[in-house]
Amino acid sequence: MSAISRVLGMFLKFVYDTIAAVFPSEPENISFFAISIIIATIIIKLAVLPVNISMMRNQRKMAELQPELEKLQKKYKNDPQTLAMKQQKLYKDANYNVFAGCLPMIVQMVVLIAFYRVFMEPAKYAFTDATFFNSINKNFFYISSLESVDKTMILAGIAGITTFLTSFVTMKNPASQATQTQQTKSMQSTMMIVMPLLIFWMGRNFQAGLLLYWVVGNLFSVVQQLITNKMVSSKVAEEVK
Repeated sequence: MSAISRVLGMFLKFVYDTIAAVFPSEPENISFFAISIIIATIIIKLAVLPVNISMMRNQRKMAELQPELEKLQKKYKNDPQTLAMKQQKLYKDANYNVFAGCLPMIVQMVVLIAFYRVFMEPAKYAFTDATFFNSINKNFFYISSLESVDKTMILAGIAGITTFLTSFVTMKNPASQATQTQQTKSMQSTMMIVMPLLIFWMGRNFQAGLLLYWVVGNLFSVVQQLITNKMVSSKVAEEVK
């Protein structure tokens, strides 16, 4: 994890140096440091886009299988064991990976933990010149320094809300709904409430820079998932015809 943090830190510093070299002056309300976090987050999200595209293709394939799944669910609704075996066979024949949707989440968590280390020790992982790092602006609108905790908890609240939105639009995906049992849906509904509250609770003590990364990443994910949902919904409509 330390190696990943070091790579992310070097990348963040590279983005900062590029922005500082391109723009003649720093905006008053948003520092180059804040801008570099936003841009670095978007670039990282774009870098893992192939993983997400693979997930989208997997979801489209799930949309193709949905009519067959519904038939199996109706036919074997009183025989869960046989239903599970038939579903597994259907997935195998169609080369569908049920766990493919987990990979983007794992990647996101690894990057989050690595970035957490970057913001906890910026002089070690990103801005190795401590004097330079202490001298640069780190403000972001009402936040005087993204290196510190946002005592107003506004950014933590936004992080919680965007986490909820990410879960909400993900649950609306027709492909994922087709594979869920009632118990799974209940668990996901619970997590959709618990996770935002957990992020908000932890975010109260996180450095504001880390929360900014989380918010920007969530907004990117929401837009991406809305596009995915639309694509999958269109595929489902085609299969129903």
